[in-house]
Amino acid sequence: MTGPRVPWTAFAAASAFFVTLAALLRLYVYPSALVMPLEQARTYRMTASGAQYFDTATLTSHAGVSLLSTTTVSGDAGAGGPDTAVWVEFTSLTTEGGDRIDYHERRTAFDRRTGLAVACCDGYVDDDPGARQEGLAFRLPFRAEPRTYPMYDVLLRTAVPLRYERQERVFGRPAYRYTYTAGPIRIEDVPGRLPGKVLGLPEWRAVNVARYAEVTRTIWVEPESGLTVKVREHQRQTLRTPDGVERKVALLADLDMMPEDVADRVADAEAFARWVLLVRDLLPGLFLAAGLALVPVALRRRRRDGRPGPAGEPAVRPDAETNGDPAGVRPGAEAGGEPAAAGADGERK
Repeated sequence: MTGPRVPWTAFAAASAFFVTLAALLRLYVYPSALVMPLEQARTYRMTASGAQYFDTATLTSHAGVSLLSTTTVSGDAGAGGPDTAVWVEFTSLTTEGGDRIDYHERRTAFDRRTGLAVACCDGYVDDDPGARQEGLAFRLPFRAEPRTYPMYDVLLRTAVPLRYERQERVFGRPAYRYTYTAGPIRIEDVPGRLPGKVLGLPEWRAVNVARYAEVTRTIWVEPESGLTVKVREHQRQTLRTPDGVERKVALLADLDMMPEDVADRVADAEAFARWVLLVRDLLPGLFLAAGLALVPVALRRRRRDGRPGPAGEPAVRPDAETNGDPAGVRPGAEAGGEPAAAGADGERK
């Protein structure tokens, strides 16, 4: 005893379903997920040893010190939307003892697909609500390319060309290495007047000074996710008098992201790469193969169900014992009815 016969239309429908599902995953689900999140809660740290800085409050210089830079990024989901996200970033540079040397804060809106800054949503840099933020706001876009991108530098308050250098490996993961060098650029006027003695000038003089900064920043980016997995930064800040002459080194530090934070970033990039492999490549391939495999099954079942075959192939009745006869006529039988009666001599009449 056999089970119920599955009609050919069921196989055809299943084939269409799998092919459609493969197309949806590859052409809709995967691209629609390539948007930067509204929510964000990340912190990474960078350390420098053998740094030096000048404390304008106590008018003393310090050399051979260890510094810690802590950057926290949080998302303002309520201020964002389908196309735009708003993130707030805080960066604090301190000594080992916790004394703050430098601090920067910004609020930036950006396009969720390109990563480029957008002028909206009450953006600001430090105490300047009118700061014009351009270029990439925080990170590279998904599927980063080996080319030059404009990137906004918070310290210099300008967009600088971030140049692709080469591909390297970070904790075993392929990454694109990008870098930029910019400055010296005037970033602020130091409040008050400084005694000439600390600037190498006559003691009786008190002068105004401005702070200038130059930055070399190198980032390693996992290209599929666009995530920055490692950062290295060289900062040099100086004090200059109104005549433009450099008088004092205010900060000199080579900062590197802490290894544990690098490992966390690499893990995030690897998780995204696994998701891409599953949704963009593996599942669509499996569903497409399953859909195509069902096509010949549906065609064979269609012919067996007595439907016209391809290219004029004659129909076949499923209940006929054909024995090779396409018309379904049994040997020794007439097409129109019962066998002819036999005569006395054994011949059929």
